[in-house]
Amino acid sequence: MAFPLSAKDLENEISSLLQTGVGGNVQDFLKWIRMEIQKKFKDEVILSEKDVAEILEKHKAEGNLVSGRFDAREYFLSDDSKFYKKVTSQDKFYILGRLDFSPMQYVKTRLEYFLRRNGVDEEEIIDIGIATVEAVENAAKYGDGSSVEVEYSIDRSKTFHISLLNNIKEFDLEEDIKRGKFSSTATLMRGMMVMQKLFNQVDLEILDDKKQASFKAKRILQSQ
Repeated sequence: MAFPLSAKDLENEISSLLQTGVGGNVQDFLKWIRMEIQKKFKDEVILSEKDVAEILEKHKAEGNLVSGRFDAREYFLSDDSKFYKKVTSQDKFYILGRLDFSPMQYVKTRLEYFLRRNGVDEEEIIDIGIATVEAVENAAKYGDGSSVEVEYSIDRSKTFHISLLNNIKEFDLEEDIKRGKFSSTATLMRGMMVMQKLFNQVDLEILDDKKQASFKAKRILQSQ
């Protein structure tokens, strides 16, 4: 049964999200709060878009957030935001692989924040972000909607590593193609082609005994 969050709990949830470096519009933050509550309590939460917007606007007025460069409706950490945490060379977390939780935007912006904090060049950040979005989208499309484990790091040799692990749902590929759900060329192959182009190495393994998909990739950073 869905339950409401107190003003303090809502503030805490938004603060926790901002500390991870994610950025997006009000709807994104609504979805991510729902995801976090689902992860913690296995339940839905009653949220007010107005309340979330007011908290984000408050942090923006205080100088902790700025509007997005390409979309003024989006919120990102300012250069001197109080939400910045200590720089680390590794990040590990899990999301719920449901498209209604906006997982691609969540992982993309959290990853971009991590890469910028580690001094990676903007051009490389864009490439890694595009490839990673493809991997997350596959996990959400072909996964069962449960946990998607995400881990990435930069090692001493200045190589970026990323891995995703998720449960996969049962589906009949041939039947889905006949029904027009997938395109055998565009949808099934485009993502892997993009990832193979933008990463130096890509490995995708289906663990039949566990009904899981394991994705691993790496890119040698030129800007480090």
